[in-house]
Amino acid sequence: MTLKLLANCFSNKALFFGEQYVLFLYFCASNYFPMMRIRIICLLLGLFLLVGCGEKKNTKQSFDPTIPVEISIIEQTDDNSFRNYVGTVKSEMKLPVSFPLGGTLTGVYVKNGQHVKKGALIARVDETSAKSLHDAALATLNQAEDGYNRLKQVHDEGGIPDVRWVQMETDLEKARQTEITTRKHLSECTLRAPQDGYISMEEHTTGENLLPSAPFCHIIDMNKMVVEFSVPEKEVGVIQIGDKAEATFPGLDNMTRTIEIIDKSFVSNPMGHTYTVKARVPVENKDILPGMVVKIQLSLSEASGIVVPSSCVLTMPEGADVWTVKNGKAYRRNIKVGGFVKNGVVVESGLESGDTIITVGYQKLYNGAKVSF
Repeated sequence: MTLKLLANCFSNKALFFGEQYVLFLYFCASNYFPMMRIRIICLLLGLFLLVGCGEKKNTKQSFDPTIPVEISIIEQTDDNSFRNYVGTVKSEMKLPVSFPLGGTLTGVYVKNGQHVKKGALIARVDETSAKSLHDAALATLNQAEDGYNRLKQVHDEGGIPDVRWVQMETDLEKARQTEITTRKHLSECTLRAPQDGYISMEEHTTGENLLPSAPFCHIIDMNKMVVEFSVPEKEVGVIQIGDKAEATFPGLDNMTRTIEIIDKSFVSNPMGHTYTVKARVPVENKDILPGMVVKIQLSLSEASGIVVPSSCVLTMPEGADVWTVKNGKAYRRNIKVGGFVKNGVVVESGLESGDTIITVGYQKLYNGAKVSF
């Protein structure tokens, strides 16, 4: 029974002997080899002590990998500070053209994008009513002029009182003004180009009912193009009229043009708290069209300080961070960034000249990680 208890205690330590095997030996020693019972017990005790009480070696291995990275040593630089914006091309002169009285469209004589001269016929609306009104006004005017001429001689001879003559003059003037008004309405049934330019309009069909004064089309001057873009309120103060900027047109194989600031608004957009800035675009071959997207790079001022590549600056909830190297280990450091320059981002605080930053391979880093470069 004693041997069975020992077997239960050391069964977890023994590597080659199980409880059943120990019971089998004890049974054999008790029944078939009584003289060997004591020897077997001593032998088993010694074996259990040797195996079970042996000091277990610690086989755990430490794993501390070294991560390969690329670094850059910070230096003090002097460069221009840049800001990047996205804008849209618009015509500096976009004149809306409409029918003041509206009406039913009877003919369209131009196409979208067509160049027209001043006075060119664009479209017409039904002029039946306007012509009838003008004919009636013209008849009334002829009648008033005939009565005026007949009574003038009588008035000069003193045949009618002055009151009657004043009434005649008033009726004649009313007839003249009515004829002028109806003649103007009749002429407004025909739409003509107020100046030279290109037609920009939506699709119209004959028989369409046009609203009074609703723009039928626009006359665009393709020789005077501007770029409009929005600027945050904290940056609009440093932009001045006359400043130069570099404009890139992605739709024209990244063609670049130098543009000049000509206007900036003094009232912000209530939705985004931004200000609209306009810059004139030099037009050479009329390849720049209204509505094109433009990328603008505006040089604001000379920037002197520490510049780091923008690709290694991490945007975090608490601000901007970069990975630095000290004594062969990587540490993340919070920085305050300023403007953009050609070579990267200006760092206002958080780094000093001579510091080492990690530019490539920082994706797998953690604070205190060993790095090689």
